[in-house]
Amino acid sequence: MANLALHDDAPTSTTATVPSGGRGAALLRALAAPLLVAVVVQNAGNLLLHAVLGRYLGADEYGALGTLLSLMVLLTVPLSALQAAASKGAAQGPSLRGPNARSLRTLVGASVLASVAVCALSPIATSLFHLDTPVDALLLGPFVGVSIALAVVRGRLLGLDQRRGIRAVAITFVASTAVRLALTFALLASLGTTGAILATLVGETLALGYAALALRPTATSSPRPAGQHAWLTGADIGWSSLAIGGLFLFTTIDLFLARHFLDGDASGGYVAAATIGKTLLALPAAALAAGYPRLVAAGRGPARLAEVRRTGIVVVGLAGLAAAVVALFPGTVLDLLYGDAFDGLADVVRILAIVAGLSSVVSVATYALLAVGSKLALLPWTGALLQVAVIAAWHDSARSVAIASASALVVTLLICLVAVRLDLRKGSHLPKG
Repeated sequence: MANLALHDDAPTSTTATVPSGGRGAALLRALAAPLLVAVVVQNAGNLLLHAVLGRYLGADEYGALGTLLSLMVLLTVPLSALQAAASKGAAQGPSLRGPNARSLRTLVGASVLASVAVCALSPIATSLFHLDTPVDALLLGPFVGVSIALAVVRGRLLGLDQRRGIRAVAITFVASTAVRLALTFALLASLGTTGAILATLVGETLALGYAALALRPTATSSPRPAGQHAWLTGADIGWSSLAIGGLFLFTTIDLFLARHFLDGDASGGYVAAATIGKTLLALPAAALAAGYPRLVAAGRGPARLAEVRRTGIVVVGLAGLAAAVVALFPGTVLDLLYGDAFDGLADVVRILAIVAGLSSVVSVATYALLAVGSKLALLPWTGALLQVAVIAAWHDSARSVAIASASALVVTLLICLVAVRLDLRKGSHLPKG
């Protein structure tokens, strides 16, 4: 098993083998179909929600809400790091009572600390993003706490038993989406933006409840005996959060910079266009989440190259297909979702769709490097800092912000491709067996 701590001498593993049934069957398994469908449903619901909000609210108000909803994504998507750490621990099998209790204390502590920290920082978010009420920012606190626990439980489900885990995690996505949409539409007229944020919190809480119920039978059905290992440690959380947090900051920071630098209407338009692009990144997330435990198991062993290729084909292929459709018909997609609320943004939608599609390459590279404990998994932080510098210098319009973001992406993508190639070559020199 490869160690997730970021050091370059991660042990070679030979436990991963090419799945039976040939390459075609392996690619189908890598798609993680139930989870892929659930993520498609989730993101279709997300687009529907933004379409309704974009039509119901004014451009400035929608810009504020859209930015806050995206901030919730920024706070929770790096929780994929927690999911990755939990998957790594789950790959070792279930734990005995003592180590299990230690892991639970780690989880509760991380959830509470994160919630308190986000609540303490809520005045900054209220001022920075020009929010009308501090309540919306305060709600981010409990939302983050619930989402931390949900991410960890999802990781355990995927790592302990992929077949059962994929189905259970898929249900959590669908249930959360359904509750979020129903409550938002019910509360929008009376509570406005606060209702939309509250609905998201309730949906995540109910999803956590179901995931916790599904975890016990999945753990007890594991063919591996219970062991003395802790399935969640502070080191795993820290290093995984650092690497994957950088990745998602890289893919999202342009939206917050646009909200900061552009005026109300212009930032609302950028949020609308960016929402379409960011949704494309979520489409292959299911395959990447399911593939990560296999990348960890492959380590630097002989199966690693095939696993990286397979994951890359599925993840980049899904993102590229979705990006191509949006890039070819940006005006149609924009009109379908927002009507005439954001006319003249077709070019911005096209640019951000292409950026999202190509960003999937950076995602695969980051997970592939993280799986073997390479420090190069931190490279997306360079891309995020590059975006800050370029957008800070060039933000005359929504289109200029999009082009600046694309420029930073090109540089980051090339660096990550070189890093993965060098790391794979390094691994090929290790003795086999």
